[in-house]
Amino acid sequence: MKPLILLLMLAGGLGQAAPAPGIKLNQIGYLPESSKLAVVPAGAASTFEVQSLDGRTVLRGQLGAPSHWEPTGESVRVADFGLLTRPGAYRIKVAGQPLSDPFEVRPGAYHALGVAALKAFYMNRSGTALRARHAGQYARPAGHPDDRVLVHASAASPTRPAGAVIAAGKGWYDAGDYNKYIASSAISTFTLLAAYEHFPDWFGRLDVNIPESGDAVPDILDEAMWNLEWMLAMQDPEDGGVYHKLTNLRFDGMVMPHQAMREPRYVVGKSTSAALGFAATMATASRVLAGYDKRWPGLSNRMLAAAERAWAWAKAHPEVRFRNPPDVLTGEYGDARLDDEFAWAAAELYIATGKGDYYLALQPETVSNTVPAWDDVRGLAWMSLAHHRARLTPLADQALIASRIDALAARFAQAARGGYRVSMRGPDFVWGSNAVMLNQAMMLVQAYRLNGKRVYLAAAQSNLDYVLGRNPTGRSFVTGFGARPPMHPHHRPSEGDSVEAPVPGFVVGGPQPFQQDKAECPPYPSSLPALSWLDHVCSYAGNEVAINWNAPLVYVAAAISVLTPDSESTNMPKEPATLEQILRQESLLQFDSFSNEAALEIGLKLVDLARAEGKGVTVDIRRNGTLLFAHGMSGATADHAEWIRRKNNLVNRTGHSSHYTHTEVRAKGGDIDAITTLDARDYAAHGGAFPVVVRGTGQVGTITVSGLPGPEDHALVVRALKDYLKVDGDL
Repeated sequence: MKPLILLLMLAGGLGQAAPAPGIKLNQIGYLPESSKLAVVPAGAASTFEVQSLDGRTVLRGQLGAPSHWEPTGESVRVADFGLLTRPGAYRIKVAGQPLSDPFEVRPGAYHALGVAALKAFYMNRSGTALRARHAGQYARPAGHPDDRVLVHASAASPTRPAGAVIAAGKGWYDAGDYNKYIASSAISTFTLLAAYEHFPDWFGRLDVNIPESGDAVPDILDEAMWNLEWMLAMQDPEDGGVYHKLTNLRFDGMVMPHQAMREPRYVVGKSTSAALGFAATMATASRVLAGYDKRWPGLSNRMLAAAERAWAWAKAHPEVRFRNPPDVLTGEYGDARLDDEFAWAAAELYIATGKGDYYLALQPETVSNTVPAWDDVRGLAWMSLAHHRARLTPLADQALIASRIDALAARFAQAARGGYRVSMRGPDFVWGSNAVMLNQAMMLVQAYRLNGKRVYLAAAQSNLDYVLGRNPTGRSFVTGFGARPPMHPHHRPSEGDSVEAPVPGFVVGGPQPFQQDKAECPPYPSSLPALSWLDHVCSYAGNEVAINWNAPLVYVAAAISVLTPDSESTNMPKEPATLEQILRQESLLQFDSFSNEAALEIGLKLVDLARAEGKGVTVDIRRNGTLLFAHGMSGATADHAEWIRRKNNLVNRTGHSSHYTHTEVRAKGGDIDAITTLDARDYAAHGGAFPVVVRGTGQVGTITVSGLPGPEDHALVVRALKDYLKVDGDL
């Protein structure tokens, strides 16, 4: 246990929130080419500066207009410093406010976060000792081997009567307690498997320092396997049904795992939701692990067979809703609706087997897309269908898949326009609100991967920023990360050991107004949804950790790292473009004449440049509205044509490149997607469209690229024109 003095400090209210800083931002930092926002109280100040740590101003900008945010009742302004791309350490200065926390801009900004978020699963392993070589100061003896678990009366069957002994070892402790639940395990394990499936190179390089590291299998798959083996043991081999949970009859005290093994452990009940969550996860694992048959011979086929048996059990028992038996007082994970589990399992089995019956069972036209949670897994079905759309059978409705993904993301992106610039609204602040924030980010990522709309990636980044400190509390919500991380999570190993700092890498539940634990805790600082949070071990309603909250943190940290353009691998300028620089480009990159042959040569040059960098773009060149050159490279979508139309309209209206207008609006603190004088349906202030100007005549056309982030589209056009026109010097 922790020293008595620390416990007394906790009891005396150490968890009371300190005053939040005036300037809220991501306390870890940013990738060079990512969007970058800070939030400040609305006041007299209208400008901000970004300063290096020695006080030198490197960027100035206008604060956005005041905006009210309903979850806190605040009026705030946003500092957009996305033009800052040079790696370094900085602070933000706003008149009337203390300097912000220092933050970094650097490649690999979220590598350590990704490692720790995944390592947290290892730190929550059941049935094994954590050695100092892997766990450092958090090393501990093994807890709960679960090699002799009793069958509870609620789970009894003819072949396994009440009191029968089975083995169901390994697995992860669910949250701050020492029990294991299929509902939370299914979504958590799936999210890790999906993270690897979507970003295999990133996770292939990620060394988490777990016992299995170096075995020629990515650490994320080794970690998932620890839980998959437990899940397999939770299936009744006789009938294919799945036990709902493995648990004590009541929660353990705040002690270490090896000190909490006096009470017997039980597998409790079978349920339809457990069978379907199991089926979906095993079907996913069967396809992800198919390439590792040498490491786990026959396992992929075994998992798929187990998934189909669980599906058959659920179809035969479609209404078995779990409720805790009277003598079981641990987490229930009861689920009132089951159609979402049926849809998810059907989707994963369809993808794994190609069998049309599973797609028909999905009934996709009746299934909406929602934010994933343990009790609502519809979004996982659409997430998998979107990722695998190229290999689906003709039965699959490709347009429906795309529309489900985009419609949800569009709603989130719209919500992220005001206040703290996140997709959360007041009603979203429920138990585990930080997981809601991260799962919304994960769904925004799906849309970005589908159609490349940068606004979706920016909104996902914004939600991650919130969890890492750009929130009304001014606290990072991830243990061990940020200037003010949680110090007292509701997590038995963190509380029961002798280390003052908690186990790092866990995201805590986060603010929510219902305060289910208020009778056991000091007074909350506020009842407002986004301020109702305590950093206190008593707070299981807001400060607990959970595997199904950490899984989307693992996913989002990887997604942002992979999908954000890498300034080190592009030919983009390393300094933010200024209006003066863009004007210089426009004045130097002009023509004496502009022919069809010139358009062809420039168009082919653009394609060659993009191909050399392994990028796919759409190129459009026009003279007086007449199309002279058009080409869509591999990966081009109809969406590119729409971006080209809107960017061309902007150039033809302003006479400047679309990146000039983009830079001008952002420098003044405006919203590039909501310019008051322009209809966003017809004009896009995103880089990539460049005016064709003939000396002595004026603008006669446009050269436009779409498919990359706007600054990269613009840079590609500038490089091609500089080469074609043989303009020397740095532009």
